[in-house]
Amino acid sequence: MSSKQINIFLTGATGYIGGSILTGLLNHPNASNFKITALIRGDESRVKKLESLGVTPVVGSNDSHDIIEKAASQSDVVIHTADSADDLPSAKSIVSGLNKRTQTTGKQVIYIHTSGTGVLAEDVRGKRGSNTVYNDLDPDQINGLAEIQIHRNVDLFIINAAQVNPLLKSVIVLPSVIYGTGTGLFKRQTIVFVKLIQIALQQGKLGLIGPGEATWDNVHIDDLVDAYIILFNELLAAYGPDAKPDVKPNPYLTTGREGYYFVENGRNTWREIFEKVSEILHKKGYIQSSKVTSIPDDEINTVFPEPFRWFLGTQSNATAQRLRKLGWKPYRPSVLDTIEQEVDATISENKN
Repeated sequence: MSSKQINIFLTGATGYIGGSILTGLLNHPNASNFKITALIRGDESRVKKLESLGVTPVVGSNDSHDIIEKAASQSDVVIHTADSADDLPSAKSIVSGLNKRTQTTGKQVIYIHTSGTGVLAEDVRGKRGSNTVYNDLDPDQINGLAEIQIHRNVDLFIINAAQVNPLLKSVIVLPSVIYGTGTGLFKRQTIVFVKLIQIALQQGKLGLIGPGEATWDNVHIDDLVDAYIILFNELLAAYGPDAKPDVKPNPYLTTGREGYYFVENGRNTWREIFEKVSEILHKKGYIQSSKVTSIPDDEINTVFPEPFRWFLGTQSNATAQRLRKLGWKPYRPSVLDTIEQEVDATISENKN
């Protein structure tokens, strides 16, 4: 690991993913050599909290393009998690800043971008989809995705930017459905389960889109953070300030057009998820019945808010082989084993 100062720019530090990654960085064995700048939406109390941990907060949003570009231009590593999957302007600001840094220093820079396996989603309206399972050891399979797929326009921009500038070492992390309690300072719950539980409480029941046979992969937030840290370590060793030019990177560490990293450690049907949420809510007395039935198509727009409306009936299947080849070993509890914790946390938050 580097003995020099590593300048890191992190977006989304007050969010679920970004906050948990920040905790991982602060607990890193080499944290004393990190200078972390965090883009945050926040008030003075959040600023002071981050400053107390040695983090430099920059107050802004994804629309603060000059701020983002400047922070990126001063960084060895950028980790983008703040609404990153579909926000093309913020990705452009980051790339612009990193390009300026390479022009000034002549050295390599690292961009860890957060996308998602929504890019693989099949709109099957709750029915079982195809047997296709995307493998990140086969980047040509991923690069064959239609440009109209969700997230794809941002992913393509980053890939193309890395082709234009060989000093820009970009990777795209694609988490599946994330669950579990985060370790960040502020937001610690995943939006998918918060929304599901809230809908069930509002409706007095939980209804499926179609038969609920479509499958999605999932990953615990702590296993996801482990994945980011492993990737961060490997990228620093290969392309950071202390990288040795005579040492070849791990062959499974790829960037640019081949730099895709799925993150998953389980696969469930939507019916399994919905039934478990209903079972827990019924057991605790919050809804009258644990029975889950399909919602008529003309009622789905009323029951489910955007952007979850049809997402909860899509299918997305992938296998995270590249991270496992780099040493990632997920081991946290399964999604079904953590739903009761999600319910308790959501109920507690609603009471507050």
